Amino acid sequence: MADSANLPPLRIVGTASCVGGKHPDPPIDKHPLLCWGVSHPVHGSKVFTNDQRASVEDIAIAACETPNLDTLAAKFGTTAEHVRQAIDYALAAKFLG
Repeated sequence: MADSANLPPLRIVGTASCVGGKHPDPPIDKHPLLCWGVSHPVHGSKVFTNDQRASVEDIAIAACETPNLDTLAAKFGTTAEHVRQAIDYALAAKFLG
C-alpha cells in the first residue's frame, strides 16, 4: 500500500446505526482497527478507531472534504490505515457513497 492515497469524491448518502444495541451493523469483524461499545465515554455507541482518536462518522464526513488518507490521519492523530478502514466501514454501512 502506498503511503499516500487520494480517494475518489465521496458524499454522505445515509445514516449508520447499530441495530438491536448489541452489535454494530454492519459487523466490524473485517475491520480490526475499529471498535464499538454500547456506551463509550467519548464516542457513545458510534464505531470508532481502536486508538480512540475518532469515530467512523467524523472520519467519513471529513473524507468528503479532504480525500487524502495521510492528511486525514494527521487531522485525527491516527494512521492512514485506521482512516482507510473507517472509510471502508462507512461505505459498507452505506453512510458514504
